[in-house]
Amino acid sequence: MKSKTIKIKESSNQNFVVFAIISAEDDYYLAWNINNLLSLDLKKTEHPAFQNKIPEGNTVSCFNYICAKTNIEYSFICNKYGKFRLIPQLYNIDFMLKISGNLTNEQIKGIASAIRTVKGITACMNLIVKKTPLFSIFERI
Repeated sequence: MKSKTIKIKESSNQNFVVFAIISAEDDYYLAWNINNLLSLDLKKTEHPAFQNKIPEGNTVSCFNYICAKTNIEYSFICNKYGKFRLIPQLYNIDFMLKISGNLTNEQIKGIASAIRTVKGITACMNLIVKKTPLFSIFERI
């Protein structure tokens, strides 16, 4: 009898949550408030995955922070650039906050609840992106 070989494909990190945020405030104001609220240190960075997707003359508004203690990564990304949207499928969404790492459901609910208290934020929703075309987009962020 011939033996069979099973190949196991190593998957990428799929432990992340994405919050869709609606706000008329600017990115720096919201990042500053989220930093204060969640005790983070979000800093503006360039995100090369998006640079070629936005209109010429604009830069991607992306803020990142990795917590050394918990190894949780936070990415706060602007979706709106005038009438242009970075992710067209989320046309009504102004900002996204992606949190990568192991979070409990209670932590996710607590973060969403806390973000909703920020002055100027109209709505904060947990996007369920797994098993959707958006998953591959957020996996690269």
